[in-house]
Amino acid sequence: MGILDGRVAIVTGGARGVGRGISLALAKEGAAVVMAEINTQTGPAAEKELCELGLRALFLECDVGKRDQVEATVARTVEEFGGVDILINCATGARPDTAFRTFLEHTDDQVKLQLSVEVWGSFYFMQTCHPHLLASGGGRVINICSMAGTERGPGFMIYAAAKEALRAMSGVVAKEWGPDGINVNVICPTAVTETTERFFRENPDVATSTLEKVPLGRFGDCEDDIGRVAVFLSGPDSSYMTGQTLWVDGGAVIHA
Repeated sequence: MGILDGRVAIVTGGARGVGRGISLALAKEGAAVVMAEINTQTGPAAEKELCELGLRALFLECDVGKRDQVEATVARTVEEFGGVDILINCATGARPDTAFRTFLEHTDDQVKLQLSVEVWGSFYFMQTCHPHLLASGGGRVINICSMAGTERGPGFMIYAAAKEALRAMSGVVAKEWGPDGINVNVICPTAVTETTERFFRENPDVATSTLEKVPLGRFGDCEDDIGRVAVFLSGPDSSYMTGQTLWVDGGAVIHA
């Protein structure tokens, strides 16, 4: 038996990188996982991977920046699995070719994309899922933010701003939804994904300098490190935690 048996989770961006790791970790603990994913190649592949492991998983194509697609995704999830108990907003508008841009180099399109995915997408999913999270009698929301935001990382202006907007939103909603029995928390992860792996290969000096800032001396694993913390925040052991930010980053960020 898994600690999430009988629970239903939606993971946005759930077929790639950190999202895929979280989807795997939740499904292995018994949750039915819907991967709301815009990529029509990685989405079906991730669904096939999880189903071949004997896990309950479903890929639904979704542009999280469009409310009608979000509403359709939530409706289909409820139709297939009976409800929504866990919502994890992990989709991101970050792209390797827009990393390390100065403030003056940011473009309108880059700003609009990040806000559409990180902020509007999370807003749409949280509003649409609320009645189902309420009905679950112990709903969970986990929003994936970033140390780029909390530490104001140079070169990531709109990514940092969008993630901090989402983190601020999470704290407000944690206070408003606490009386409803819905817990809302944030994870700021550091993990190697396909995207960061490629970026580090092309920029080895950045990889070295980044790793030097991690006291534990390694980057996180999307499933075993980040996914397991998502399982904790989705399960009964975190029932008295809400409005919190967990930096799952090997000690790269340590706040007093």
